[in-house]
Amino acid sequence: MAKLLVATAEVIGDQLRSTAAVFMVSDLAAYPMPLLERALSACRRELKGKLSLAAILERIDDGHPSPNEAWAIAMRAEDEGATVVWTEQTRDAWNAALPLVEVGDRIAARPAFLEVYTRLVKEARAAQKTATHHVSLGADASGRDGVLQQAVAAGQLRHEQVAEFIALPAPSPAFNPLALLSGRVEPSPEADARTRARLAELAEILGAPPKAAA
Repeated sequence: MAKLLVATAEVIGDQLRSTAAVFMVSDLAAYPMPLLERALSACRRELKGKLSLAAILERIDDGHPSPNEAWAIAMRAEDEGATVVWTEQTRDAWNAALPLVEVGDRIAARPAFLEVYTRLVKEARAAQKTATHHVSLGADASGRDGVLQQAVAAGQLRHEQVAEFIALPAPSPAFNPLALLSGRVEPSPEADARTRARLAELAEILGAPPKAAA
């Protein structure tokens, strides 16, 4: 990491002493290496003349949405049917502003949310904490899948975190139920060999030979 810092400084026309590099490595150690590499790449593209710790930290994508983005995400939670994926800071700021939302005063709720959110994110960044996302399940089960799958695709959640909440596809019937009402046994194309054997037994009981699946 120290070599990468020194090389980045040289690219932008700066000279970074080894002691300064050691301190910077210590301050940046809590962040995953891929985040640091992208931040230093941005520094090489954007900075001129001096590499500072502040400049690196400003370019670390720690996953925290901007305040306005966080407000837009939080507003979805006003709909009790909606499933929301949000950070801890977004959730806590929303809970702080919720009493104002509940009485219909969105004009006051927004600055209250933004004030709390900005403070919480500042505290998280001071502690070098990247964003952690959580799920708030809405009452509308039909709307969950898209939200959760999008969060997984974006790397905000792991699949195993949401697998139990994602609806399974409806199972295909092993036979044609309408045909069975007419005394005919018609296995579906998806029926396995064991199921077909059982259906053949049922057809024998009903006195009607099973019809081959189309």
